[in-house]
Amino acid sequence: MDDPNKLIQEQFGAHANDYVTSQVHAQGQSLSRLVELTQPKKDWSVLDVSTGAGHTALTFAPLVAKVIACDLTPEMLDAARKLANERAITNVEFKPADAHALPFDENTFDLVTNRIALHHYTDARKAIGEMARVCKQNGLVALTDNIVPPDKVTAGHINHFEQLRDRSHNWAYPVARLEAMFADTGLKIKHIEIFSKEIEFDPWANRTGTSEETKAKLRQWLGDPPDTVRQWLTPRRDGVKIFFALHEAIIVGRKA
Repeated sequence: MDDPNKLIQEQFGAHANDYVTSQVHAQGQSLSRLVELTQPKKDWSVLDVSTGAGHTALTFAPLVAKVIACDLTPEMLDAARKLANERAITNVEFKPADAHALPFDENTFDLVTNRIALHHYTDARKAIGEMARVCKQNGLVALTDNIVPPDKVTAGHINHFEQLRDRSHNWAYPVARLEAMFADTGLKIKHIEIFSKEIEFDPWANRTGTSEETKAKLRQWLGDPPDTVRQWLTPRRDGVKIFFALHEAIIVGRKA
């Protein structure tokens, strides 16, 4: 069996620069909403888990005292560090870390963020537990990730679609499962919201280095999915371009 961490490192290491320029990651709706919902303070210490190209960490950095941006993939940290240097942001520290075993003490951070990464984890509940552990008492854990509908069959189809494009995709969850994980790890939910984002197929597929053969399979599947999947993804064509919808949830929890 493939090592999941190695898969993640290979996948994101090879395409780190593509995530620097990805509009979904760099400017998605969830980024500004995370700031609005958490209302960061100037004296806060923030941890951004699975920072990727650093977009979330660098958005919060000018608003707080310090940000630690951690990621499993060295190439991602390099890309994030380069972006920080280009923006002359100096209060961000970059550290390698596995989200399932964060190398930080308990009750360290005022805010822990995690954006569009949870679906890559082999044990999402354990990772959320780690975020809760390193968060200060009365601090916030703010997470956003792609979600699937509660129907298990439909969820399975959508996750398979994602896995075909990206071997490092493990599982996206319905909102109710994420709520339960927060509750299980001692986080009292403060806010939940859900929104959809339209995705253009080709940049989405190219970002993970998807082969032409696999892209053809994905296009074919999108052209005639099961009805419940069609209702969720709402695929459409505009000339030669293909678009579909992904759904994203923001969950903010307070460590009681």
